[in-house]
Amino acid sequence: MPKYRLLEQDELKNLEPEFIQYLSSNGIDADKWKSILENDKSEMEMHIELFSDVVLQKSLEKISYLEHRTSSDLKLFYFEETEASLLALKSSTVDLLEITTIDKTNLDNIELYTATKKYSSTRESEIFELLNKGCTISKGDLFYQLKQFTRK
Repeated sequence: MPKYRLLEQDELKNLEPEFIQYLSSNGIDADKWKSILENDKSEMEMHIELFSDVVLQKSLEKISYLEHRTSSDLKLFYFEETEASLLALKSSTVDLLEITTIDKTNLDNIELYTATKKYSSTRESEIFELLNKGCTISKGDLFYQLKQFTRK
């Protein structure tokens, strides 16, 4: 069972050179891989699972910011080493899907919430879970624009 998920066929195809390198580093050359494909489905699946975990782990480690938007909610996440920070906006009158920058003028009629949370599992597992719930990767621009309004 993979830690995150199996890479899809098109993802594996795009990562073919890296997968070949992974196999090679595990002592599996082209002939041995062909034999595994033909004779040992469970070993084949194990290598694809392990490779998927390595690729996804490295990708998740590079993510620092996520966001989730609806017309009434905007949630901005920042992932540090031991905890995640959340800055959230809520409004019943302003369409938060339309906000591209945050300043004092567009915070009228909008509630601001903040929270921090220690990771209950690993940092990467929590990022993966939020991605599966509809969050998207961001550069953190809105997070830092909003952060300036949370300082006391």
